[in-house]
Amino acid sequence: FVAMRTAAVPESEQRGFAASAVARVTGGLSVSAMRAGPHEAARTPGLVRHAAAEDFFLTLITEGSGSLLQDDRIAELGPGDFSLVDSARPYVFRFQGPFRSVVLQIPRGTLTSRCTGAEHVMAVPFRAARNVGGFVSPVLCALAERGPDLDEATARSFTRNLLDLLATACDALGGPIAAEGSSAVHRRDLRRAKTYLADRLHDPTLTLLAAGHDLGFSLRYLHQLFREADTTPRTWLYEQRLDRAHALLRTAGHDGPTVGSVALSVGFKDPSHFSRAFKARYGASPADYRKGRA
Repeated sequence: FVAMRTAAVPESEQRGFAASAVARVTGGLSVSAMRAGPHEAARTPGLVRHAAAEDFFLTLITEGSGSLLQDDRIAELGPGDFSLVDSARPYVFRFQGPFRSVVLQIPRGTLTSRCTGAEHVMAVPFRAARNVGGFVSPVLCALAERGPDLDEATARSFTRNLLDLLATACDALGGPIAAEGSSAVHRRDLRRAKTYLADRLHDPTLTLLAAGHDLGFSLRYLHQLFREADTTPRTWLYEQRLDRAHALLRTAGHDGPTVGSVALSVGFKDPSHFSRAFKARYGASPADYRKGRA
């Protein structure tokens, strides 16, 4: 499991809270059978920041119903339906009544190595009565119920086949969804990341790890966002600092700030390093550029 923050559902009439979970490692994967009353469980940005693992979690509802929110998507789930979440990003589960579920914890590479669509189907409902989800649900239920009775070799073969089925289901839904929704979410998150970094160009101690923590992004996801824009976070930050310095020098006359103070104002601690970087980008040293403008 991963850390979650739980709370009562205000609309629920049930008093008190009861829950149970039985987790077993079957065929190398953690499979849990859960039962609980109404509640809300949130994977908050703060919990994401302090987590090392970035596993996927598949939740299959066997009794009752529930909803799942991640990346501005909401999956409404009933008996036999399942959905995936990415523990490297915030999400919320909400259950209005008692429910039972099976939860499969999947190491990221185990699924992404099998399919290209995995990361595009978070909080997407896979229906037991429709589409390819109907092939996965009964196999996962059988693994939860009878997996402990299997010998290790058989269990591992069983889980490999289950993951292959799941990968096929993810690829079947992932293509259209990726084109429609995931890119919009990534564009929004990229804007947030750029705004955060741009507001801190002056800070020479700024690190990508700290940026990811404050944004609620894993370092891997932060790099993914900038990679989709054909750059890296570090390269983008470096170029923005130089562009900000260029703008300051362009508008400054002889009485303007010194080259050293401009360097400090955009996060360069070493004026010599700043001068070399500026010349490499604009073809003139900061001092010569300002003289030419003046």
